[in-house]
Amino acid sequence: MPELSSLAWGLILAALVIGILAGHFGWGKRWPGSRTKLHPDYLTGLDYLVSEQPDRALDMFLKLMDANADTIETHFALGTLYRRRGETERAIRIHQNLLAREELASEHREQAMLALAQDYLRAGLLDRAEGLFQQVCEVPRLRITALDALRGVYERQHDWQQALGVYRLLARSKSAPPRLVAAHYLCELSSQALERGDSAAARGLLRDARAETAPFPRAAVLRAEIAERAGDVALAERLIKSAVQQAPTLLQEQLPHLMRLAGSEGRDRLLQELVAHANAGDFDQLKRLVFAAIAANLADAKPLRASMQRVLAEDAILHAVWHDTSSPHFERIAAELGALFAQAEKYRCNECGFAGRSFYWHCPACHAWDSFETCAIVRLR
Repeated sequence: MPELSSLAWGLILAALVIGILAGHFGWGKRWPGSRTKLHPDYLTGLDYLVSEQPDRALDMFLKLMDANADTIETHFALGTLYRRRGETERAIRIHQNLLAREELASEHREQAMLALAQDYLRAGLLDRAEGLFQQVCEVPRLRITALDALRGVYERQHDWQQALGVYRLLARSKSAPPRLVAAHYLCELSSQALERGDSAAARGLLRDARAETAPFPRAAVLRAEIAERAGDVALAERLIKSAVQQAPTLLQEQLPHLMRLAGSEGRDRLLQELVAHANAGDFDQLKRLVFAAIAANLADAKPLRASMQRVLAEDAILHAVWHDTSSPHFERIAAELGALFAQAEKYRCNECGFAGRSFYWHCPACHAWDSFETCAIVRLR
């Protein structure tokens, strides 16, 4: 969403407040008897908004708030807009002010608790958000919303057992996200078990993950790690190859791992297998292999030479930059590409656009699962 100027923000808030008040007071309609009068300080508050004085406007609206539906809904709307704009301190102030009123109706109190918990979550105050979401979970009409938000809190805290427990509660209500999410929680727990040295528990958790969704490349990668620790290098290699065939995005991340498993003696044999598999697919699959090989400093490998020359000659962008891709210039072009890749951001989230040099199963920006794709973003300085 593009950033708005302060004036535009003030006009949006003004339109919101005027619209809500117009709907409540029935402006433009014929009322029997006397009309309800608009408090003059509301107009003062709107003037503060338009004149780019949001703090003074907020003070005015909070001063005018009383415990009835006429103004409470207006304040809920203002709080939501402040939160979405990232002004969480103002949103928190609005919702705390609501909760401080003893005469507030129970449904409004519950709504204010949920809104305040969402403010805390947006502000990164996870402990406060967790406590409030747990309270709101006891409210039947808000339970699903609060549970899903609580699941997000546990994700950010990396409390995967709690996140999985909340996921199961949502699944009972048929409100859970895709089962892929539960499979990732189980893989996170499996990784923790591996760190403790408990391979048996890790394998059991991976079996549960595969029961949630299959095929599941992440489970294969972790199972390969267990096999490698046990000395079964052949099994580890088969599992990694299976994972990159199921999810080609993993090739750039896992190709160096495959080369270590194969060793110097098996390197050419493994590369020949990968080239044959890529040639059986489309040109994009071959390009992915070539770029992963260049990034892994494998440009000098004989089994890849013909594939690299083909990609350099047939890829429209590369051909436009390097017109001469003949044999004498091949090594120089591959070296230049390798130098670019070394400085590039190699992965990007296809949900939010977050980019970085490391691969994540869980996007650190938008918290989406399985959203990273390979790319090469070079920053020009």
